[in-house]
Amino acid sequence: MVIRSTIAGVAGIMMMVAAGATPAAAQGACPAGCDGATNWNGFWLGAGIGLNADMIGHDYSTANVGAPTVVTGTGNDSSRGADGFFGTVGIGYDWQVRDRFVIGAFTDFDFGSSEHTETDFFGTAGPFGWNMERNSTWTVGARLGLLTSNTSMLYGLVGYSRTSYDIAVTEDDGAGNSFTIGREVDFSGFVLGAGLEQDLGNGFSLKGEYRYTNYGEESFGAAIANLAGTELETDTFDLDSHSFRLTLAYKFARGGDVVQEVSYKDIPPAPSYTAPYK
Repeated sequence: MVIRSTIAGVAGIMMMVAAGATPAAAQGACPAGCDGATNWNGFWLGAGIGLNADMIGHDYSTANVGAPTVVTGTGNDSSRGADGFFGTVGIGYDWQVRDRFVIGAFTDFDFGSSEHTETDFFGTAGPFGWNMERNSTWTVGARLGLLTSNTSMLYGLVGYSRTSYDIAVTEDDGAGNSFTIGREVDFSGFVLGAGLEQDLGNGFSLKGEYRYTNYGEESFGAAIANLAGTELETDTFDLDSHSFRLTLAYKFARGGDVVQEVSYKDIPPAPSYTAPYK
């Protein structure tokens, strides 16, 4: 309930700011001495909402107690998914270079949950199930942007991410007897993404962004004994994540500047002096 209320509040603030800032920018309200250029340099703070979809792979192997190196069974689950909404907060710094390019560094923290439960039927004891629930995620990275106008930027990003999952595995003998073991497992991996940032005026900008994260494979930990006490169960989980996020950012260096958008393709070319003359 707290997460949903937070997401709803952030979304409301984002819509109000966008509604208030966009008309002024469209009218081209430009203070004295303004040259029509948006300042892309400086620190920024951001907050937003997003949706993630996790693809989960699960591999297992069983072995007889007393002879754990002798594998008695293997299997895997693939293309399992978990999705959910999340909130995000971030901070970063941008540098504008060569008029139309921006490079930046950032870090952000995502909070929310996505959950997936699976029940498999293997082993001698009966049904075997597992549950995964994402907790929090943090990411550090860099981005490179191309200004399509003085107020709009397309960019790509690369980074490193770490996320925490609560994983619980349950063994059932089919006769109402079961046990569950739960652990927190951390996944880490590389991030690739792309986005669009639009200056709204008055220091605010709105970013829409897609990210793909490959977290690789992590072991659940020690082997798990079945109810009959004759087998050990070892599990590993593979995680890939796709996320979409909408972030409202405030750039301190812009202050209260509101400028008119000018597309670079609309800027007339410089005069050419290459031609015959008399």
